[in-house]
Amino acid sequence: MGLRSVLIVLSTGLFTFTGCSMSEEVKRIEEVRRAEQREAAASSTDLTGEQIFIRSCNSCHPGGHQGLGPSLSLLSRHFPQDRTLKEFIRKGRGAMPAQPRETIDDVELDNLVAYLRSLKID
Repeated sequence: MGLRSVLIVLSTGLFTFTGCSMSEEVKRIEEVRRAEQREAAASSTDLTGEQIFIRSCNSCHPGGHQGLGPSLSLLSRHFPQDRTLKEFIRKGRGAMPAQPRETIDDVELDNLVAYLRSLKID
């Protein structure tokens, strides 16, 4: 095998090796991009009040009924104004954790309060 043939074989092998490395790198970049998209979607402000309720409230107030937390059937009586309900949600009390802006932003809080007001709980 002549020098030219050896160089062609080596360069083809390096190209193939580099191509494989590039392919793996492209896959890793795509995985990171998809993970970032999932993270962005999880913190989206486009969530409905129901989605926020399920994410943040439903485990203690299943469907608005008593669970680990009390039933929300008297919510309007205890919090007749949205402002006071929002303050309560932000600060929390007792076993109910506070929901700061990092957890539920202002748009999400508005959506959540609207959803809570729409619940029909017996």
